[in-house]
Amino acid sequence: MTLDTGLLDQAKAAEARVIDAERDADVARAEFHRAVRRLQLAGGSLREIADALGLSHQRVHQIVEGAGGSRPWRVRVRVPKDRRQRRGIGGDMLRCSFCGKSQPETKKLIAGPGVYICDGCVDLADRVIADGEPSATPLSSITVIGDDPAAPKCSFCGKRRDQVTGMAAAEEVSICTECLSLCQEIIAEELDAAGEEPAT
Repeated sequence: MTLDTGLLDQAKAAEARVIDAERDADVARAEFHRAVRRLQLAGGSLREIADALGLSHQRVHQIVEGAGGSRPWRVRVRVPKDRRQRRGIGGDMLRCSFCGKSQPETKKLIAGPGVYICDGCVDLADRVIADGEPSATPLSSITVIGDDPAAPKCSFCGKRRDQVTGMAAAEEVSICTECLSLCQEIIAEELDAAGEEPAT
């Protein structure tokens, strides 16, 4: 029996629309999950997010974990100049774990679990991973981490080197490509909100 070419063309066209719709749904779902996770990273509790979106607490938890997990990160905003002058560069000043710069010396300082990275070192670590060439900082040197199974885990998310596309380290801290991307997004959003131009 010969297939009706007109109906076959309709079936193929419908199939193409289904594929496009499924792809669009996947993209929208990923964007939604990422937005939910960003709400949590910005300080919202799982309960607050669940109530605001009409979801169960458990579902929000699943979304956050599936999108990369919850991390106690927050952007450290720059201290106003008058407060910096009063405080000086004292011992309790927050400092970038990669270059040693204090909070007032950076545009943005992002905190991980007991570790910090400034906007300058985010860019530097990204270049080191891309180029494979180490780069010196006032504190130490940022180097790329190879595929060694004994390599340190990311100090921000705890992922192993084989779980990410790249990782850079300085002294006893390290950061993976996924966390660098998240830092870049946070910095860009903060600069945009403040009306500042990103560094070139």
